[in-house]
Amino acid sequence: MRLAKGVTGADEAQRIIDHIRNHGYHVTSDEPDGAMRLKYPKIARVVVDADGYDAVRTPMDLPAARTVIDAIKSARTPVILEPTMGGSVPLAIVERILSTRTLVIPIANYDNNQHSDNENLRLQNLWNGIEVHAALMTIP
Repeated sequence: MRLAKGVTGADEAQRIIDHIRNHGYHVTSDEPDGAMRLKYPKIARVVVDADGYDAVRTPMDLPAARTVIDAIKSARTPVILEPTMGGSVPLAIVERILSTRTLVIPIANYDNNQHSDNENLRLQNLWNGIEVHAALMTIP
């Protein structure tokens, strides 16, 4: 599951488990055995993976963020500033280990169908991305 800022994986997993229970299921993390199958008419096995990560959001008014935004705007390409991405990127892990904040500068078109069999990138987005990343390299 993908998380929003301020929501933990543990909390969301528990909400899902509670939802399944509310529909009459006995919830277990173990493989159901014969005794369990005889005891409960409806069983749902839910395994919560502890390797997940929470969502992060870097304030766009931080000095470093403002510097990056100004450099990107100097590239004179269309810019859309969004505080959150739709994808899952383990930035919380990077921020925790390095004790820093992160910024992501994607160049993909909004309708690129990421990770599907018809994923695409418009050539203009590629050229704009080259301009943006060149501008980023000028930051002192």
